[in-house]
Amino acid sequence: MAFCQLGQYFIPDLSRSFQEWLTSRRGGAIMELARCRGLAAAIVLFATGTAFAGETPTQTQRVQKALDAWLAERSPLEGVTGIAAYVSLGASGPNIEAFAGKTGRADDDPPVDQNTLFAMGSTSKSFAAAVILKLEAQGLLSIDDTVGKWLPQYPAWGGVSIRRLLDMTSGIPNYSETEFISRSWVEQPKRDLTAEELIAAAYPDGSNNLPVTEGYHYSNTNYILAGLIAAKATGKPYQELVRELVIEQHGLHSTFYSPGAYPPDVIARLAHGYFENTACAEYQPSDCKESWNKPMIGRDVREDSTSWAQAAGGAISNARDVTRWMRAVFEGRVVPPKQQAEWMSMVSTKTGEPITQVSEEHPQGFALGLVQGMIPGGPAWFYQGMTLGYRTLYVWYEKDGILITVQTNSQPDDDANKLSEAVEAIHSAIKTQ
Repeated sequence: MAFCQLGQYFIPDLSRSFQEWLTSRRGGAIMELARCRGLAAAIVLFATGTAFAGETPTQTQRVQKALDAWLAERSPLEGVTGIAAYVSLGASGPNIEAFAGKTGRADDDPPVDQNTLFAMGSTSKSFAAAVILKLEAQGLLSIDDTVGKWLPQYPAWGGVSIRRLLDMTSGIPNYSETEFISRSWVEQPKRDLTAEELIAAAYPDGSNNLPVTEGYHYSNTNYILAGLIAAKATGKPYQELVRELVIEQHGLHSTFYSPGAYPPDVIARLAHGYFENTACAEYQPSDCKESWNKPMIGRDVREDSTSWAQAAGGAISNARDVTRWMRAVFEGRVVPPKQQAEWMSMVSTKTGEPITQVSEEHPQGFALGLVQGMIPGGPAWFYQGMTLGYRTLYVWYEKDGILITVQTNSQPDDDANKLSEAVEAIHSAIKTQ
């Protein structure tokens, strides 16, 4: 699979991983190994911010054991040093917060805890969708407006609607798979790129005409354009819109968004992130033997600029805030009903055509920055956002009323990425009677 940025990374792989769930549990031996390695971590219970005395130790111990076991098994294979998890059981609680491992590879790196942040990657595409839909509800734009109406400087894409940007059916190439971006990561990791520079890497100019696609094709360029449209419609920077309409309105106290380098106080809370992906980029030749990104292998990207991600997935958060936000999204507490229906409307990732639900024929659907797929037990909403050195995965088990988020600190190859197994193990621990 071609190397791809942000949420695209493992949407295909995640679907496969869910189908393979329940096949690789290893039991108590791994827990003992975790203890020997000093990976076992404390668990904290919350019910609307307060410890819930009625929660049984048995359930919480099972969640902690699942997290410790996953880390002990996957650490040498995925290059991770720590993992955080948050389990939301609904308004009545209790919620479960668990941690395992350390924030980095140095001997003196502290353990992962409530204060630790991870990059959200494309799970923060939901921020862009929320901003656009809130602006539509205010009458400032329509998701059927075109790029040409708001950004006439890109005439090649003038007829593409905002809706098609958000559901990945625009046909617009993906800037984050270009040699320009890879060279920026490798040669100028501290450089702050502008949104216009990102778009220019994909915009046809006669010398870099990248393939135009039909149907569904994951492209981060879509969300950079959406962020610029939101800014144009309001006269406010996208960063300010995210702060006002998402972070402040929904009490996300450990969530941050910057189009460039993050301030030292945020970096100080961010886990170290390790790049371990050897895959070639999408726009490298099909017989590619060596990725443009090879010089980055093993690098700690914690202090690198995330300006290359921006509205396509540049936010930083913790598992508690991601869970709080996504539950608000799925429970319809972010936008009015009309916009909620638009938000959840899906296209098949096989055909790009609208579907009302996933099925064996169409096992995965992409909505506006949201994904639904088939997992054991039926369909569920989930998203794995992956950015250089980090992964954030949430799964919304609507039937059970359970939302689980896990975060960790590496970006491995597709085949090594088994973060979904951590979610499945936690869900099994919660459901076990």
